Amino acid sequence: MRGGRGWIALALLTSAAAWGQFAIVQPVLAQFDGGPSVGTGFGFGAGESIFLSFDLSGFKPEGDEDLKLKLAWTCQVFDAGGVAMTGPKRGDVKVDLAPEDKKWRPRVRVELAMPDALPAGTAEIRLTAEDHVAGTKAALAVPFRTRGLNLTGVDKLQPLRFRFLRSEDAMEALTVPAYRQGDVLWARFEIAGYRLGEGNSFQVGYGLEVFRANGESLYKQDEAANEQGKSFYPRRYLGGGLSLQLTKDLAPGEYTIALRIRDGVGKQASESKHSFRVE
Repeated sequence: MRGGRGWIALALLTSAAAWGQFAIVQPVLAQFDGGPSVGTGFGFGAGESIFLSFDLSGFKPEGDEDLKLKLAWTCQVFDAGGVAMTGPKRGDVKVDLAPEDKKWRPRVRVELAMPDALPAGTAEIRLTAEDHVAGTKAALAVPFRTRGLNLTGVDKLQPLRFRFLRSEDAMEALTVPAYRQGDVLWARFEIAGYRLGEGNSFQVGYGLEVFRANGESLYKQDEAANEQGKSFYPRRYLGGGLSLQLTKDLAPGEYTIALRIRDGVGKQASESKHSFRVE
């Protein structure tokens, strides 16, 4: 499910006393609500949700007979550089307890949606909580891995992972980019190294030109696509793609696509060449 929401559930834990040092304990990161904890090597990808759950322990209720619980919590996701990946989520726990409920403690559940175009790396969820009755606070950082492109060393506008495909929905790149006369050529790539403006805004476009082996221009499209927008978390790469209808009388031989990318914010330009064969 996209988007985040938080909710509270009370769990009966008979092995731990509620009275003690206020703390955030037993954090669990799962792929779905109520699911098992993911392993340490698991990475969450762009657009996926993290289902976080944790307990609040060591709280102090208000009153002697009719006990009142007044707790508040906040959580937010940050990347390895300390940049916020999501906005903060907040909630509170206001519950009336009976004296025999001293071993009960709240379990908080929160869904956190990952932003688009995540780079591969590490991140953490920063949790804070406050017991308004005792005036105490607690904090905990929960690390996890992110799954995406490796952007190490990418400091200028360029395409990444340019791959020729057999069809629009193909997942595997062609080992040998060869097509028949009349085929549709498909290709996908990612664009990185562009600059971001105010509010993490971006403006990226690209065009292409196809050349015969002798350097003669066969086809040209100055603006094949243009994408612009802004995001809460810096979007560090964009997906791109192209398709070409090869005519049935196209001569067999080597051809080259010149991919020309433009960065409207950073005023950069990039050209890369990618060859294929018609058989």
